[in-house]
This record gives sequence, structure tokens and C-alpha cells, in this order.
Amino acid sequence: MLQRDGLTATLLAGVLFGTSVPVIKLGLDLNIPPELFVELRFAIASGLILLLLRGKGWVKWELFKSRAIWTVGLINAAGYVTQFQGQVLTTSSNAALIISTAALMIPILSLVYVKEKMGGRKIAGVVTGFIGTTLVVTRGQPLLLGSSELAGDILILATAVTIALVFVLSKRIVERRGGRPVTGALLVTTSLLLLPTTLLDLGHPPNLTMTAWFYISYLAVFATVGAYYYFMKGLETVSPTVSSIILPIEVIVAVVLSVLLFNDPFNLYSGTGAVLIIAGVVLVSTAA
Repeated sequence: MLQRDGLTATLLAGVLFGTSVPVIKLGLDLNIPPELFVELRFAIASGLILLLLRGKGWVKWELFKSRAIWTVGLINAAGYVTQFQGQVLTTSSNAALIISTAALMIPILSLVYVKEKMGGRKIAGVVTGFIGTTLVVTRGQPLLLGSSELAGDILILATAVTIALVFVLSKRIVERRGGRPVTGALLVTTSLLLLPTTLLDLGHPPNLTMTAWFYISYLAVFATVGAYYYFMKGLETVSPTVSSIILPIEVIVAVVLSVLLFNDPFNLYSGTGAVLIIAGVVLVSTAA
């Protein structure tokens, strides 16, 4: 029963994480200033962590004295700035697929930072995934270096790098302090470090309609706090290998919603690329 509950929680976390990219695009299409958008998401999420989950092990005040936590929080904040800016310029499905390549970068960064060896399965997954990324970005056409979509794709690729860095750099902190308090501290520090970036929106007056607040609240409550809560709950009863199913689930949900909501363009090249990225993520995340 516990195993089944853990699997259900992990699946739910994957679905919730997967909804975040298309919901961000919906909000940006309403002209919510991108920096304000991401700051409100994390401010509300942080408030919920402090108010509702503090007594459940999600907040340890001594962690905020750790330079490592603030370093990881800074990288995380930078990644979200590039994601929201990138999603202004590129399609939702491109964003979802490129962000998923973070799973392919983690083994490479782990090799560099912690000397963790890469087996044949991981190498095959990384190569497969990055071939797919090339097909998704180019769609089989020559690159237009001045295009706004390419600029957006590059910003999203930078986000994928920061996600991989956050995972690798926070791994040892999580091993020493526990996943819940580190997650809570990361969300709070990210919110605080994002606050100055809202100055970039001074020439972009906010358009915070009821629909805009719905998207902001959804991202904070469900796609951030809810997703992390169920992911951590799943880790309590399922193995890391089983929990890795969250990665392909997340990208599949994001891409399917993006195509349904925005009619994102897909041709043979980008469709093949999407399959290769998902295959690469599966290979890497299920490797021993």
C-alpha cells in the first residue's frame, strides 16, 4: 500500500511539474511582466512553506546561514529569470523539451564536480537527447541567428544548465540536511534573490487581471509547493530509480498541453527530436 501511495504521489508530482511551462506561457501571453511573474510565484510559494509546512520539517532556520544554500539559490533564481524571459520568445513545447535536457547535463556535471562515472547507458542517453535537442531547435531548417525564437531557445538552454547545476550542487547538502528543509530553504532564498530583478520590469506596467492572478496562484500552489510536496512524499516509499519516472512524465505532460493549448508547430524533425529527448531522459534517469 505504501509503495502504491508513493508511486501515486510521484506520478502526481510529475503531472504538476509538467503543467508549469504551459501555464507560464499562458501568463506571459497576458503580458504579465516576466520578472514580476516569477517573483510572485516564489513569494507566494515561500509564504505557504513558512505558514503551512514549517512544522513538518520544511524549514530549518540554520540553513539560511549556509553560504552553499544561498549560492544554489542564486543559481536557481538566475535560471528562472532566463526561463521566463526565454518563454516570452520561444514556444511552450520548445521550452519544455529543452528544459528537460537538464537531466542529460546532470551526469556530465556530476563527472566534473564529484567525479561520478558515466556508464554506457548514461552516455547513450546524453548523446541521444542532445541529437533530439538539435532537431527540436532547428526543425530541420538552417538556423536564423537573428531570430527571436532562437534567442528564446538559448535562454531556455541556459535554464537547463542552471537546473542541472542546482541538482548537482545541492545533492551533498540534501544528503547532510534532508530533502524537505533544503527544498524549503531553496524556495525561500530564490524568492528573496528574485526580488531585485523586478526592477527590470519598470518599463513594463503590470496587467494583473483575475486570470493573471489565477495563473500566478496555480504556479505557486500546485506547480511549486504541491509538486515538491508530492515528490518528497513519493521519495519516502519508492526507490530513486522509480522516482526518476517523474522526468519523462513531466516533459510529456508539458509538450502535450503545449500542443493542445497553443498549436505549437511540429514537423517530422521536431517530432523525432521530441522522441529522442524523451528517450535520452529515460535512459539517463533509469541508469544505475
